[in-house]
Amino acid sequence: MIPVRGPEARPKLEVEALHKPAARNADSLVRVVVVAITVLVLSVRVSSAALPGVEHIVVIGVDGLNPNGIRQAATPNLDKLVKAGAHTFRARAVMPTSSSPNWASMIMGAGPDHHGVTSNDWQPSKFDVAPKVIGPGGIFPTIFGVMREQRPNSVIAVFHDWKDFGRLLETNAPNALKHVKDAIETAQAATEYLKQKKPNFLFIHFDGVDHSGHAFGWTSPLYYKTVELTDSLIGAVLESIDEAGLTEKTIVLVTADHGGKGKKHGGDSPEEVEIPWILKGPGVASGREIKAAVNTFDTAPTIAYIFGLRTPDCWIGKPVRDAFMESGATK
Repeated sequence: MIPVRGPEARPKLEVEALHKPAARNADSLVRVVVVAITVLVLSVRVSSAALPGVEHIVVIGVDGLNPNGIRQAATPNLDKLVKAGAHTFRARAVMPTSSSPNWASMIMGAGPDHHGVTSNDWQPSKFDVAPKVIGPGGIFPTIFGVMREQRPNSVIAVFHDWKDFGRLLETNAPNALKHVKDAIETAQAATEYLKQKKPNFLFIHFDGVDHSGHAFGWTSPLYYKTVELTDSLIGAVLESIDEAGLTEKTIVLVTADHGGKGKKHGGDSPEEVEIPWILKGPGVASGREIKAAVNTFDTAPTIAYIFGLRTPDCWIGKPVRDAFMESGATK
């Protein structure tokens, strides 16, 4: 979170100026005005878009996609995003490597010990660990609620293949919150909405890869085939962004909640914990492998950073600055 220096700093400077000798009062006043203007300018920068020209973000979350799936399957669209953007295949999920705790951590900017989503049994009114903070939406604050509060006129949409994803966010934050069964139909609904409404923030959740992992194994040929199908759906999303004339104004983020080992997940093996994190768009470094450590709960702060949103104090994640051209990181 970027600290904002509040207006209380300016009166202090003015009081100090009054105690200087009279002959220096005019010069002191000028300095005070210059400092005050500088503080004001810095505050405005924090509250304005961190990446000028970016008006849209599309997040594509692929349930159960581990990096090995991308390496072993034919994924031309993901490969293009990796080549044209910044990525790491060593981002970390949180423990336990179950869906609800990790989707929650991704959009809530904190881990289960903070937001209280510790298992797939979690409900907003039924939990074992109480959230440390309850936001205006009645749950631990998510990036959707933060954006709605600070940019009330934004168009926000969520299309999710897994029914339970919808309970993890403030239901009054998105303009559209729709569960669409089946990944293909989810992609169709999301791309139609994208072209018609041009949302500022679109989140798409695909569930098929996780199902194939459980049914056939995370290293099975059918798992890789499902990864390839999902890659084609990601390609359809990218095509719809282009058709809507939004490519030059849009950042795309592709990531996952967890990986898998054998036919399950939930443990602490690298195959379950490591997830892909791929970012592409204006202001994003091209062809850069992110060397900095990335956790799934860094996703929400990164989205906030892109849009210049103030992050809640209860978030522990940080923006993945290494992904952006301005960071100066080496490739």
